[in-house]
Amino acid sequence: EPTTNMTSRRASFVESTANGFHQLAPPISVKLIVLSLCWYWSSAVSNTLTKSILNAFPYPVTLTVLQFAFVVFWAVTISSLTRSKFPGVDRFVPQAHTGITRPTKQIVLTVAPMAVFQLSGHIFSHIATSRIPVTVVHTIKGLSPLFTVIAYRFLFGVHYSIYTYISLIPLTLGVMLACSFEFHGHLLGVLSALFAAIIFVSQNMFSKKLLTNSPTSDMEPKKKLDKINLLCYCSGLAFIFTSPLWFYYEGAGLLREYIATGTLPILAEDIEKAMPIRTLMILFFLNGTVHFGQNFLAFQILGLVSPVTYSIASLFKRVFVIIVAIIWFGQELTSLQNWGIGLTFVGLYMYDR
Repeated sequence: EPTTNMTSRRASFVESTANGFHQLAPPISVKLIVLSLCWYWSSAVSNTLTKSILNAFPYPVTLTVLQFAFVVFWAVTISSLTRSKFPGVDRFVPQAHTGITRPTKQIVLTVAPMAVFQLSGHIFSHIATSRIPVTVVHTIKGLSPLFTVIAYRFLFGVHYSIYTYISLIPLTLGVMLACSFEFHGHLLGVLSALFAAIIFVSQNMFSKKLLTNSPTSDMEPKKKLDKINLLCYCSGLAFIFTSPLWFYYEGAGLLREYIATGTLPILAEDIEKAMPIRTLMILFFLNGTVHFGQNFLAFQILGLVSPVTYSIASLFKRVFVIIVAIIWFGQELTSLQNWGIGLTFVGLYMYDR
């Protein structure tokens, strides 16, 4: 009998271990894997192009406005192609078969707060990217789980397990080590990345609350915004809200410079980073297009999987972006920063589990 009990316990242990490993593995889907890889690459290319543009053209608000404009342009274009039954488009974008919904007061009031989050988050993110490496920006953004837990705990009284709080320890330490460079000239970049992370966490909380509410009488279920419409209106309003800021801080000076000299100030004093205007325009187009693809793919993946699986996919996306940025820019990190980035990855994975 003791031998039988021991065998039974051993079999139970093996089974529970196998179940544990099975739970750690994300669900395998060819469609999900392909979409995720495309999402990772579009995010990596978007971030590296953003850094390349801001190195040569340090005007983050200008880049923000152009990205919003490109999102609107591609949303309207794809929606029009889908509505006109252009061959093959409706298979990739089945949500946009009705075209862009006519604007109403209810739509504007619903999407406006998300647009404010978008413009402020993008501006701070671009300021950070223009001043510190992409790797450090995304490592700092890795603190999003910490801000999420703090917000839900103190604002909404949500209680988490002890394991959640433990996972925040390597996450926080990792970001601190990753930022262990000389802060002279970098403080604004670090603070901007922190503000961007906090803003995007607030946006996610607001969006989740907004999108899970039942439709109001002014917006019937059949008229509920699809993903293309949501992207279009959110970016369109963000473009409108950001335009006055752009003109005040950057636009007026750029226009005066162009009228006076017939060219744009592209860091003429830094020959290594300077680039022809034609090259810059091409990078703007590529960046705006890839930025739209990144946002659209994120919506597509979120519609296919649970929030937990999506958060795991987001974790690997951040790792992918950091690795690509290190290779793209040939960035040299100190051993302390390498340990910090590694700890951040461990903390993010523990948090997602």
